[in-house]
Amino acid sequence: MSAKSLPRIDLRRLILLFTLLTALITLASSLYVVYQAQRQTLIDSALQSNRAYATKVASSIGDLLRNGQENLAYSADLLAGQLHNAPLLKSEAARLQRQDSSFNVVGIFDATGKVLEASPESLQIKGRTFRTEGVIQALHGRQPMISSAFVSEIGNLVIFVSHPILDSNGQYLGAVGGTVYLLKQSVLHTLISSHFNNVDVQVYVVDNRRRLLYHADPDRIGQMLGPDTAVDAVLGAGAGAMESVDDKGIAMLSGYAWVPDSRWGVICAQSRETALAPLNALIGRTVLVVLPVCLIGFAIIGWVATLITRPLHQLASVASHMDAADSPVQIKSVRAWYIEAARIRRGLSKGVVLMQEKLGHLNRQAQSDPLTGLANRRAMDEALLELEQSSTPFSVMAMDIDHFKTVNDTYGHDAGDVALQALADVVRQSSRDGDLACRTGGEEFTVLLPNTPIANAIDVAERLRARVESIRIDRIGCVTISIGVGSWLPEGPPVSAVLKQADEHLYKAKKNGRNRVEA
Repeated sequence: MSAKSLPRIDLRRLILLFTLLTALITLASSLYVVYQAQRQTLIDSALQSNRAYATKVASSIGDLLRNGQENLAYSADLLAGQLHNAPLLKSEAARLQRQDSSFNVVGIFDATGKVLEASPESLQIKGRTFRTEGVIQALHGRQPMISSAFVSEIGNLVIFVSHPILDSNGQYLGAVGGTVYLLKQSVLHTLISSHFNNVDVQVYVVDNRRRLLYHADPDRIGQMLGPDTAVDAVLGAGAGAMESVDDKGIAMLSGYAWVPDSRWGVICAQSRETALAPLNALIGRTVLVVLPVCLIGFAIIGWVATLITRPLHQLASVASHMDAADSPVQIKSVRAWYIEAARIRRGLSKGVVLMQEKLGHLNRQAQSDPLTGLANRRAMDEALLELEQSSTPFSVMAMDIDHFKTVNDTYGHDAGDVALQALADVVRQSSRDGDLACRTGGEEFTVLLPNTPIANAIDVAERLRARVESIRIDRIGCVTISIGVGSWLPEGPPVSAVLKQADEHLYKAKKNGRNRVEA
């Protein structure tokens, strides 16, 4: 081969170019992984926070409306047979409006919709017959109810909370009710806004007809909402969190909750763009921190590449003068062992990595339950031995699925396997770093909680029990679990006694009615 046909790039440059390319790929991959991990963390955090807000607001609204209906029920009982007692009507209307701050206006109606008394008196509606939507619903329904939003005869957008007035024979005499203003300041506005502590999060309330009952923008109250996936979800009497698209087509991170008594939905939403805004700044700071380190590393790698290629360069120089008399001496003087050692080391390293991967895979298979992916009894025994030898206190939860035999007999063993996998997923998701979740046989599961006092373990068990009870499993529906909790201290009885103690508590939970925790 002529000199002109030889490659014009040497090994040192190849190493440097390859190193630079690898560093760039590694940096880009790391940034991508950081971005994806932080992105999901921000999304999950926003969803959980918004769901908690929505649930709290929905609960408060439900309590407010129930309290109002209880006050109306008391007044209805008091007024039964007394609708001609004008002083009583006046005092009771005033008392209701004064005592129950949730009502902007209180009215007492007869069976035709005529106002027998109202508070405040400044409205001057006494003696008028109302045919508004809320009053008609109350008169026709003749039962405790919360109306849809409607425009009152004096021009306010309101809801009407009412309770029927019946005589001793159950004869319908009329109704007592209170209106809550939606466009003006009311207890409902105060209640919702009191939970609101993030200007980037919007809270809104809709009724079952998709009408906005509350919104931070007063101009939108009373509007009918268009397509909104979070509204669709909450109007299905649901509660949860989701990535949604609002009626303006904006991607949102929404938490939602249902108010069953009023058939309202509460949505707490934040735009996904706003929630992820801090991520770009984080990536920029990461690049600024990593870049100088990469430059220093590249310089070090260049120096190392020179050391590695020097013997190869010497061998190549000798090889170009193989006819020289001193060639054997020159070849012997080259530290060729380094190159051979590097090759062997590189080959051995690859072999060791592959072997470790295979052994690790086989070890995971040997210590994992094939159906659920949780640790098996062998892994649990090794963990218990390690905890005992290191004198690490721990708590243990023993659990199994209630009536699992009935599940197998009714739906088949395939459905039973699905139930076991579903429970394993919940146990895995509920476990903390350092906990070990195991399937020890059949429908029996065990969770080890190192450095966890018995009181904390009971709290963990209660949350796990409640979470399992709340999920639905395809073809089966809901299942429940019973849990027994025990705790081990280095100065206490042997580990086997604690496991037996947890099993005994599990049987006690079964005996005491199942779907419970005993400790």
